[in-house]
Amino acid sequence: MSTGRVLFVGCGPGAADLLTLRAVRALELADVIIWSPSLIAREAVAAHARPDSEIVEWPPATQRDIEAVYDRARAEDLVVVRLKGGDPMLFGAMAADLAAVRDRGLACEIVPGVSAVGASAAALGREIATTDVPLLLVASSALCDRSDPCAVAAYGASRDPQALQEALLRRGLPRGTACAVAVEVSRPGETLLSCTLDELGETIEDMALGLLTLVVAIPSGTSAQSLGGSSRARTRD
Repeated sequence: MSTGRVLFVGCGPGAADLLTLRAVRALELADVIIWSPSLIAREAVAAHARPDSEIVEWPPATQRDIEAVYDRARAEDLVVVRLKGGDPMLFGAMAADLAAVRDRGLACEIVPGVSAVGASAAALGREIATTDVPLLLVASSALCDRSDPCAVAAYGASRDPQALQEALLRRGLPRGTACAVAVEVSRPGETLLSCTLDELGETIEDMALGLLTLVVAIPSGTSAQSLGGSSRARTRD
């Protein structure tokens, strides 16, 4: 029986010092590391990997190439780490990988990571979910129509910001709802913006923000200024 195994490791929102101790231990064990430059800097991975570890860059590696690594893990008893952004089980597109690993009879471990939502809340300096106002965590393309008040954190907000704005309005959030827009959280280019819901689509479009954009909308009793300071971007070098 093969002793090969695969660890799906959440590497957080991108900052090297937000890797968890468990993530670091996984990197230290790995024979092969599947890594993407969109997740975390290569130097941050190399700082914890063994000198003889193999790093497979994805892309250009395809899903078929990655599954070939899983085949090698089974045949050669390798420890494979596949890095995932944030937390693997929050929008980590895990279905295909989990199926491939389990179909091969490989042992599998999932190492949680710091989510972009948690990093955004820390950057904003405020609690974004309470027992009175729960947090609805959704992909921006999958907002459902509901009327109960809750905070909403929407990933991938730059893909269609006008549609996101309309979805939040349909959900019953007032036009004056305070919104925070967090971009590249914990990375050198981190940007935080504040606006009201009726300004959200235009704010994101005007800033030409990238894919790593998260919107947090908090209903009732919160001003846009208290979330992000002003409607202008606040950045961290």
